[in-house]
Amino acid sequence: MIYEVEVNGRLRRVELKREGTGYRVAVDGRAQHVDARRQGGIWSLLVSDADEAAAGTSRTQHSYEIAIAEEPSGGLAVQINGRVVRASVASARGSWARRSGYDTAAGGTGPYRILAPMPGKVVKLLVAPGDRVDAGHGVIVVEAMKMENELRTVRAGTVQAVRVTQGSSVEAGAVLVIIE
Repeated sequence: MIYEVEVNGRLRRVELKREGTGYRVAVDGRAQHVDARRQGGIWSLLVSDADEAAAGTSRTQHSYEIAIAEEPSGGLAVQINGRVVRASVASARGSWARRSGYDTAAGGTGPYRILAPMPGKVVKLLVAPGDRVDAGHGVIVVEAMKMENELRTVRAGTVQAVRVTQGSSVEAGAVLVIIE
């Protein structure tokens, strides 16, 4: 799959291909091997040189924690290890917001909602109304398909409301927490 991604005003060509247990990701022709795991709305990536990974000799690996939220403008706010980068994807499929568990105001100003990424059960509430949270702070744990998913905020703010209780069942897209 090929995407054209604009990052900080620069257009990049990104190619993704399933390879073994991960993906071969080439950005402007420079290939990397990426092992990706998603927990809630947060992606954990382990990145190494593609040729070294193919040969089984990976010496240098880098770890990244990434959260993606769609902005009201249609662009993306991509948080990489706590740093936010603005991007837009020319060939994105569907709504990044629905897949990431955040609504479309997550990257802008004002209140935004953290949504259930899939049906499940609320295992633990990590915040209460009035709590201050920083970007990347866990706010709720939802169990789905026998996996616990900690959903995190992509920006700092104050918890305005928690719309669920511990032990309650939730449907995909249900509003769980509102951050202002």
